[in-house]
Amino acid sequence: MTSKIRLDLRGVISPLNLLKCKSRLKSMEKGEILEVMLADRDVVKDLIIIVKRSNDEVIYTNEADDGICLGIQKGSRSYNHKDQVTRTSYV
Repeated sequence: MTSKIRLDLRGVISPLNLLKCKSRLKSMEKGEILEVMLADRDVVKDLIIIVKRSNDEVIYTNEADDGICLGIQKGSRSYNHKDQVTRTSYV
C-alpha cells in the first residue's frame, strides 16, 4: 500500500511554500504520495511546472472552498529530457 503524506501550505508565503514542498519531496521514497494543500492558484501552477521538470508526477488536483489539494507521487514518472527548459546564451 502506498503511503500518503499531507502537507498544508495554506497561508505560507511564496516562494517558501514551494521550497517546503520540494524539500519534503526530496525526503520521500519512490511511490509515496505527497498531498499538498495550497490557497493560491498561481502557486499551484508554479508547483505543477516544477513537478513536470522532475521524476515526480501530479496524479490529482481537487478544489475545495478552503484551497486546492494537489497529489504528487514521488519518482513515478520516467524523466524525459524534452521536458527540460532549454537556455540559450547570447554572448
